[in-house]
This record gives sequence, structure tokens and C-alpha cells, in this order.
Amino acid sequence: MVIKKTGGCIEEEKVRFSTSRSGGPGGQNVNKRSTKVQAWIKVEDLLLSEEEKERVRKKCAHHVNKKDELEAESEEERSQEANKGRVFERLEEMVAEAVKQNPKRIPTRPPEGAEERFREERKLESLKRQLRKEGKDASFLEEE
Repeated sequence: MVIKKTGGCIEEEKVRFSTSRSGGPGGQNVNKRSTKVQAWIKVEDLLLSEEEKERVRKKCAHHVNKKDELEAESEEERSQEANKGRVFERLEEMVAEAVKQNPKRIPTRPPEGAEERFREERKLESLKRQLRKEGKDASFLEEE
């Protein structure tokens, strides 16, 4: 089996594969060959720290089964070999996405000019409402 190594945290030997008939493209091939591939790897077998494993369990909860295995499947390609490669890549992508930490957001303030424009708009709106209450025409304010 030829699977591209991306230097990820998944050892190929620890992944359990299963094949079955696919409903995808392939013409008569679909009826004869098992091209759909499912793969499972235990979260404990990932080459990650305990904290990262917990993050994988949490963020990929809908892909982790009761046996604590991360699951992926592929039936897009016409060959079993291509689907195995794709499923392996998908597992690595899921783990990488779950482990990735977003940088902390540094709160910023809007510029003074923006705050000033906002206050001016509010004053104009308020003035329009007041003029409406008094029964005067406020159309001259909307021209600006």
C-alpha cells in the first residue's frame, strides 16, 4: 500500500482499514469491487500529548466512537488504493485541525473618528425623530 507520509501524528500500522462496496462512480466496477474504505485509529495511539488527545476527542466527537477510535471513510475514488490514501489524509487533517490552537484575540478599540461618526449619526437620527413628533419635515436632514 502506498500512502503519502505527511509527517503527521498517525502511524500507518496502527490504522485499521475495512473495505466494502461503494455507491460512488465506477460503472460496472461498483458492482464487482469493494472500493469504499473505512479507517479507524484509537485516539490513544496518536502521537500526541494527553492534552492534545483530549482536544481531538472534544473537537472530533462526532467522529469518535464508543471504543475511543477516530473514524473516517472515503468512496469518492474508483480504486481502493486511492480511497485508502484519501482516508488516511482525512484522518490526518481531522487531527491537525483539532490540535491547532487559534491565537488569542487581542481586543482593540474602534478609532476615534469612527466613534465620532457614529455619535453624529445617532444625533441626526434623534433629531429626525424629534421633528417627526413635532410634525415638522425632516427631509432636509437626509440629504447629507
